[in-house]
Amino acid sequence: MKTVRHHFGFLVSVTALVVTARAAQPAAHPENALVDGPPLVQTWTPPVYPPEALAEKAGGKVTVRIVVDENGHVTSARSLQTSDPRLGEAAVAAVKQWTFSPAIENWKLIPMCLDVPLSFDAAKGARSWPPGMLPPPSVVVNIRPAPRTAAVLKSAPLGDYPASLADRRLTGTVTYICRVDDAGHASGLRVVSASHADFVPAVLAAFSRWEFSPGMQGDLPVAGEMQGEATFDAVAAKPAEVLAANGITAPDGTAPADCPLPVFVVDPVWPFEALFDGEGGGASVDFTVQPGGTVTDVRVRDATRPEFGRALVAALEGWSFRPAVSNGQPVAVALVKHAEFKAVPVDAAPGESSDPLVRLVRLARVGEIRGGAGLDEKPAPLYRVAPGYPAALRTSGRPSGQAIVDFVIDRDGRARLPRVVSSTHEEFGWAAATAVTQWVFKVPRRGGGPTEVKVQIPFQFTAPAE
Repeated sequence: MKTVRHHFGFLVSVTALVVTARAAQPAAHPENALVDGPPLVQTWTPPVYPPEALAEKAGGKVTVRIVVDENGHVTSARSLQTSDPRLGEAAVAAVKQWTFSPAIENWKLIPMCLDVPLSFDAAKGARSWPPGMLPPPSVVVNIRPAPRTAAVLKSAPLGDYPASLADRRLTGTVTYICRVDDAGHASGLRVVSASHADFVPAVLAAFSRWEFSPGMQGDLPVAGEMQGEATFDAVAAKPAEVLAANGITAPDGTAPADCPLPVFVVDPVWPFEALFDGEGGGASVDFTVQPGGTVTDVRVRDATRPEFGRALVAALEGWSFRPAVSNGQPVAVALVKHAEFKAVPVDAAPGESSDPLVRLVRLARVGEIRGGAGLDEKPAPLYRVAPGYPAALRTSGRPSGQAIVDFVIDRDGRARLPRVVSSTHEEFGWAAATAVTQWVFKVPRRGGGPTEVKVQIPFQFTAPAE
């Protein structure tokens, strides 16, 4: 585990997970290849029984590990397991002279590592291996591709804990997949899940500094995908402190007696019209954390504007918790979540701001956010979350439907400022907009420089099963 302590008191750690690697694929295309398969013996030389070992009646088994290249030649061989070093040397010397038809994968010739078992029978001596063009079936049927191991994460500095979350004491987890080539170079990072979207850019920014050892197929380095998990841990944060830092209390406003711990956190969408018009406010919602950690029974307690309540409901339906425990058993807990929506004054001048949402609102008010024309390349998503089916519609017929949302991809790659263009049910619009605000894209560019871009996307909602 790689750990780094940052200046403002957060602990960062990264743990690599084990996954299956896949063999590298050279460009050659085999003629007349029909099916994928390992190398097959074409010619062989039987081992020479060492005279000293034979005189001592020393026999036993030897496993020789070899690498067969894409031309079918043995490029390396070593004794992997032997009952007598003399037998191992004899076996290696013989197998080095064998030739193979190369391995085939996806219609390409590839190198492959094999484990070759040979038995030395002191009673039979040189007759341990019957003469012939090929090894005896007892040898051939037991030749196996060597086992594979995953790439290994050697070093993974993460940098600072996201400043936007510094006061919220959230533990962050980002699960990712990347490709590690046979030289240990990583590329193609894709984020699978994140406990909060603000942790994703930190991982993306740090990825180029990570170091890996390649996956192995026996003695052969191979390219393949691996899955890992980057974790940001808030230091000395008790569950009650985390709840308070995120505006969560018991229904009476006090600290809960039993405290669940947030695991996945979603922030509410800023209702577009209110944000654009410079109107702020707040909302509170009641909800229950079930013994399994899921959130149910989300309903508006109060809101200065209905949209604020609906936005907060949609967000809370995406949360999950480590459940509260009482007397050694997980228990359901009723809670209240409060959120403030800070206004951006209508007379605020366009320009830079430490708050990216404020800066975008200023630009939007003067019409300076352009569409996709002129981008250096199409927007490329690096992390997306599918919208959940709204709980309110699960009890009202479970309709199918759609929503269309436009939003801005900021110059840091974050999706912001969602606006529901249309929706067959209002709840679909809130669910879609809430999902969008968690998305992260490759930084959009015009003329090589980072820029904002306005995009639009439709969402389809299918009625869930009963």
